[in-house]
Amino acid sequence: MLLSAHCGTVRSRVIFGALALLWLLATESVARGSTYVVYIPLDSPIYQELDTLNGLGLLDTYLAEIKPISRIEAARLTLEAERILDDHPQPLANSLVRELKAELKEEVGWLENNREDYLPAMARPFERLQLQYIYSRGDQRRWQTSQVGTPADQSINAREGTPLLPNNDGLPTAPGSNEVASLYGWIGAGGFLSAYADGALAGPLTRSVPGVGRLQPISAAAVADFGNIALSFGMEQMWWGTGYFNSISQSNNASPFPAIRLQNVHPTLLPSVFRYLGQFRSQFFFGQMDDQRYFWHPYLFGQIFSFKPLPTFEFGVDHAIMFAGRHNNNYGLTGFLGRATGFSTGSPADGNTHSRGGIYFKFYFPSLRNSEIYLETMGQDNLTNEVRGIGRFLPFLSVSYLTGIYVPRLTQDGLTDLRLEVEYTDVNEEQHSDSLYWTYEGQVMGTSVGPNATRVDLQLGRWLNPRNKLSLDAFYTQQAPYHSDHASYPGQFYPYPLGNEHSGGLQVDFLQLPETLRLLKRPRLAGTHLSAAVEYVRDLNYQSNSDSMRLMFSITGYLMPNFPSLKWE
Repeated sequence: MLLSAHCGTVRSRVIFGALALLWLLATESVARGSTYVVYIPLDSPIYQELDTLNGLGLLDTYLAEIKPISRIEAARLTLEAERILDDHPQPLANSLVRELKAELKEEVGWLENNREDYLPAMARPFERLQLQYIYSRGDQRRWQTSQVGTPADQSINAREGTPLLPNNDGLPTAPGSNEVASLYGWIGAGGFLSAYADGALAGPLTRSVPGVGRLQPISAAAVADFGNIALSFGMEQMWWGTGYFNSISQSNNASPFPAIRLQNVHPTLLPSVFRYLGQFRSQFFFGQMDDQRYFWHPYLFGQIFSFKPLPTFEFGVDHAIMFAGRHNNNYGLTGFLGRATGFSTGSPADGNTHSRGGIYFKFYFPSLRNSEIYLETMGQDNLTNEVRGIGRFLPFLSVSYLTGIYVPRLTQDGLTDLRLEVEYTDVNEEQHSDSLYWTYEGQVMGTSVGPNATRVDLQLGRWLNPRNKLSLDAFYTQQAPYHSDHASYPGQFYPYPLGNEHSGGLQVDFLQLPETLRLLKRPRLAGTHLSAAVEYVRDLNYQSNSDSMRLMFSITGYLMPNFPSLKWE
């Protein structure tokens, strides 16, 4: 088999075992205090503000490769930027810090008054109300190489969500007009236990989207915090890696899946000599997939470790393994533990597995307008059996790549930025020789471009003033089909004639950061995000002579009431 069950070499197992040991050592030194940990939705403008401050060189301990982050961590980073700004004032950065302090007013107050660890029971049921209108026109991309629910359910079976609107948490939309209303809030009790939810009503007002419900959870979880360690359970968003337009590891392109997660809230230094690895963040999760495959409800176990040993250098590694599921669990407890840890990955006869793992690097160049260069690579399974002389040294097969250059100070005033990002996905990206493909509820969980594709994005952004940013993105995508006559996958098929797909387009984004408004004699924060895109596709879904013009328009308005928390002493 091209993608075998033997998906981890001794070297990779030792590396991840050592990293897990380092994580356990790091937890020994954390403070015993606790707080309320509430994660910020991935579409929040807070991430844009933090990324801009980081690009301006004002965040020394921001590890952006593990998202979402908590509100208390965002507040800590805001105060960190404010301290650095005292020595290096910048008009744009000063404005961003003020906006962040307004958005995170309560959490900033906890830190400034040293009350992070001594909190009463409280509730903020209306942290954010968001209304969105989406107009979509054009056919969806799809990746289907077998029939779902049969023993031949192999390789991949997935569809695109909203055309030209990837990484949208799998929210259901239909061609034409769609409306989305979402509400985000949280509660805390006991000084350490919190729960948050971000739920949405999505789809056309006048009709339903076939096969999906109108009420959709974007994220919802209960979190227990022990010092700097947060243990959570629920459906939480995930974004791993360096990518801006896409993530080749874990993204929010699909709906969130139920899982237990363990991670450190704030970056920390590892003990002893390992402190030279610099600021450190990590996350572990154990979750379960859907039943839209022959191997119903397989498990997924993943880990990511991120380090910043120098102010100008970051790196990290991540790994995940999918295993078990109905028809794929002919083993006992020992076999389950072996597959979950990756130390004994079994075989197709008693229970197959599908591993993914990657490594990423990010370099900063302060003397070149704070430019950043990042590179990420991610592979699936290994070459041990297929190429015995090489596989033990190259632990992963089916390698995909993502690389980019970001210039946050294209102009000297720091108001213009430029980003070039290139993504290449292997022919086996997201796929497997059985139904352990990397999808959830019919959408790919990593990059939205799918397998066997190349995408190039060039984006120019300009802050029109300290609150409004306009960006223009030009993109080109090429995709090739996975041919049915591939020697390693006889019998797989596409149910239509095959041709290479090419597409190009433009996208315009306008972001208005939260502005203080006076409503009902009380200050409220309100903002807007507008996005419009057009794309011409030749041979869509690999069908020869099938061209399509695709359009997308989205306008989002959000209101943060900024009410004082309801408290019970």
